[in-house]
Amino acid sequence: MSRGSPSRCQSTPVTLRPDSHLLSFFTPRSEFPSFGSNDSNTFDSEISFNKHSECHDESNDSTDECIRNIRNALSIDAVCCECSEKIYFAEFVSCTACSNLIHPQCVTPAQPPTNELSPIPDYSPTLCLACSDVNQCPPPRPQLSQVNCWGDLNAEEVFVKLQALAPLISTWAPNLFEVPFGAVGRGFIDELTRLANLFATSTAAESYALSALVLAPALLLQKPSKKSKVGGHKNLLERRLELWKSGKFDQLFREAAAIQKPLNYQSPSEERCNKGFVDLMRNGQTSEATGWLDSSRHTCGVKSCTDEVLLDLEKKHPPASPISSKYVHSDPPADHQPVTFQGITGESIYKCGLNIKGSGGPSGFDASGVSRILCAKKFKQSSTALCDALSLVAQKLATTEIHGDFLAIFCSSRLIPLEKTDGGTRPIGIGEVFRRIVVKAIIFSQRVAIKVAANCVQLAAGQSGGCEAAIHSLSDRFEEADCEGALLLDASNAFNRLNRGLALHSVDRLCPILAQLFNNLYGAPSPLYVGNQVLMSEEGATQGCPSAMAMYSIGILPLISLADLEDVLQVWYADDGNAAGTISGLHEWYEIITTHGPAFGYHINPDKCVLIAKEHHLEKAQELFGETGVQITTAGARHLGAAIGSTEFKTTFVTNKVSEWVSCLENLVTVAKTHPHLAYSNYVRSLKMKWSYLQRTLPDIGHLFQPMEDILRHKLIPLFVGKHISDIERRILALPVKMGGMALENPVQTANQEYNNSRFATGPLVSLILAEEDCPNNIMDAEMKSGKLKKKCADATDERHATERADIFAVLDMKTQRAMELCSEPGASSWLTARPLQKLGHELNQVEFVDAIRLRYGFHFPDLIGKCGCGAQNTSDHALICKVGGFDMWRHDHLRDTLADILRYAGFKPVNTEQPMLPCDGFNLPISANIKAEARMDIVCRGLWSDMQTSFMDVRVFHPNAPSYLKMPITNLYKQHQNQKKLAYMRRVQEVEQGSFTPLVFSTSGGFAGEVGKVLERAARKICDRHKESYAETMSFIREKTRFS
Repeated sequence: MSRGSPSRCQSTPVTLRPDSHLLSFFTPRSEFPSFGSNDSNTFDSEISFNKHSECHDESNDSTDECIRNIRNALSIDAVCCECSEKIYFAEFVSCTACSNLIHPQCVTPAQPPTNELSPIPDYSPTLCLACSDVNQCPPPRPQLSQVNCWGDLNAEEVFVKLQALAPLISTWAPNLFEVPFGAVGRGFIDELTRLANLFATSTAAESYALSALVLAPALLLQKPSKKSKVGGHKNLLERRLELWKSGKFDQLFREAAAIQKPLNYQSPSEERCNKGFVDLMRNGQTSEATGWLDSSRHTCGVKSCTDEVLLDLEKKHPPASPISSKYVHSDPPADHQPVTFQGITGESIYKCGLNIKGSGGPSGFDASGVSRILCAKKFKQSSTALCDALSLVAQKLATTEIHGDFLAIFCSSRLIPLEKTDGGTRPIGIGEVFRRIVVKAIIFSQRVAIKVAANCVQLAAGQSGGCEAAIHSLSDRFEEADCEGALLLDASNAFNRLNRGLALHSVDRLCPILAQLFNNLYGAPSPLYVGNQVLMSEEGATQGCPSAMAMYSIGILPLISLADLEDVLQVWYADDGNAAGTISGLHEWYEIITTHGPAFGYHINPDKCVLIAKEHHLEKAQELFGETGVQITTAGARHLGAAIGSTEFKTTFVTNKVSEWVSCLENLVTVAKTHPHLAYSNYVRSLKMKWSYLQRTLPDIGHLFQPMEDILRHKLIPLFVGKHISDIERRILALPVKMGGMALENPVQTANQEYNNSRFATGPLVSLILAEEDCPNNIMDAEMKSGKLKKKCADATDERHATERADIFAVLDMKTQRAMELCSEPGASSWLTARPLQKLGHELNQVEFVDAIRLRYGFHFPDLIGKCGCGAQNTSDHALICKVGGFDMWRHDHLRDTLADILRYAGFKPVNTEQPMLPCDGFNLPISANIKAEARMDIVCRGLWSDMQTSFMDVRVFHPNAPSYLKMPITNLYKQHQNQKKLAYMRRVQEVEQGSFTPLVFSTSGGFAGEVGKVLERAARKICDRHKESYAETMSFIREKTRFS
């Protein structure tokens, strides 16, 4: 209680509102004694008690006795939680946080917020002393320096200007040019590095450094016109950088605003829709392109920002709720060592930047732009320095308390109202890309701590196969004989209504290593920009933030612990709470969640909750749940993207999903008619994963996928290969690419295999869930076992494919056997698995892709002319060996130049092509040697095998299906051509040039000899050392480049 509250001996009239929730504590009116008035409102609004008055006159004894009788009649048998004195009707209020009853004079007055950016609340919560202690207001913003720190501006002025610019910049349309390569681009990156280092190392600059880092691209990279060129961008950026360093923010803003004025704002959804499938695939946005197949070309799933939608978004972002002291642990948090964050390095930031995707936050600087400045090698040390600086920012955010005002712009988000399937709105926050990268690096570094905190109780905390394990464990419990039913909960606006204060307290106790990070990110309200409106996120965890799932998973754990019952198995995945057991146990579990959930921000939506009762327990279920509003069924319900219940329900569910996917395949067929390469890449990389998840979670559903196989067999695959295929060809195409197939599996056959693999790999985690063991070490043991089991599954799958390939190979003719052998060579299929990126030139047009598939399998070319220009019969094999037209020379020269470029990129100097060889007069060379004076070497470089030694390489490309080679094994062909090259040049290079010689022999199918593999491996290692790239990715890229050449 506040020291300034009224004295308890004073008379305190209390007026209760008719809609007050406190009326639920009152005795019905029919039981109240008469007070001599027929007006019921008089009873609620005018009764006043002088409980503590001691100034009674003897003549008023009868009146006092009457008052005592009335008080006794109106007693509610409760005491004030503050003063411990008896409470009477109309003489109490309820604590907003814990619902305990207290006298009005015992209420602790609420304090106004001291955070300048926090809105003044529309209401003042009523708090008891215990809850008031845990609902402390944030500290006021510290006084900033008045010394000039940026041009003519001091820290306070810089802070205020940036805070004023942020809401205006958030309304701008995306219009940023790419950071140009060269000195000017490096200067821009160096400025961002300076700001990041300022925040990480200077307490005085932390008030504005991150805000400036976020807003700098929006002010400095505005594109002046659609047709502006890179040269103009360099000059523009150089001039703007000078203004920026002088603190001329207003001038930069006016210039950018003038550019933005004629632009028509286009939401990301409309832009995505207009681009269409082809453009998305060409830019590497495979999953987005799959989403385009999933819906109409004219709808995108994003609502327009109408007044109705804005009002809905406001409702979905409620004001902060007070913390109830009943759920606050008095035990101090466990000790942790911040030194663990030292593992976040520039390499961590680089990897996160390399994999980041998505559009930009309020500033408009999207993932591709940030990834470019963090990962592009042409920026040299500037990119590395920026990654290192951001790693320091991550370490400071995770270990040091930062005032909420200083992180407001950094933590702001662009709010997108996505449309749900039922027509509702799902708000998604798109945060600044710099924030997403930094937070992602922190979360990844502490992924083990998050898993240990969540254990097997909350399966959305990054556990391997967590979602599949949740489905399997609940299904297993539901199928047991003593299980009477399963209850699937649905929470209303769960992520945005999570009690942020209580969640932060839970993180502080359960995962203290992340407590400081979450306090910095969520300790103060953050702006949400939607259209021209600004909402404040005061509650919950914004969906779209990399830390949101970890925050929610840990924040809801105390509620899950409260609902732990002996005869009920509860399985949680994020806000999806599910349980199976007896009907009475499920009812008790439901009541616990209903009672305690609101304190945590978990508000059950009964209309969307489903109780699946077994037939002979239906009556009991209706008796206990009849008045709750929960749907009661004996059939089944959707569960985490799969289904639980009767076989008939699962069959209907899968059939409906297959119908949706058939529609997607039909759309893909339409695309494949003009862009088969893009359609194929999307199918194997993204689309088939949609039903792979369902196959892994439901048993015995393979036969239901026959309609999809019919589309694949008779419509889609013929567009890829240029013909209708036989049964044996269908089996070939279903094999993995590395075994000579095209990874076009038959979904009817893969369903049971996928399900068995999932059950096998998630077995340890499912066992842990069913045993309900809460030991931190168990979850990590289960993770290790699951990893080993996944490896066994992969090995078993490879073995099964190898057996299938052997069976197919045994019934093929010699020509097709030869084709499959060539397809299975290392590197021969790299062009097929490469993403068809337009900027890399990896996209094949309709004719090129189909012809490449025909060459791969030796299929007939129906449109070849009868005679070649040389007069011979024209076939695909003849076209690859004919000397007329110069195609063989062009093929050789293009491959030579590509290999030379790879060696140059690896850092070998000098690298020359077509270099004349020294005269060999006077040398005793074998008769097989090439002693011509005009002899040239295809590629010459220094330092390939040893320092300062010159390496000579000569390229040869041969066609293994030439008539003279058909009866020779492929390995022998490579050896033969290598030996021919060595006989011609080895001795001359060693004795005359004093260098080393390496023959580079390739086949037209994409394979290469062993000597080539050594050269490519050497180049890949050098590239990895020089550019800090992954060896596997580098080698894959080299093979793609050589194959496309």
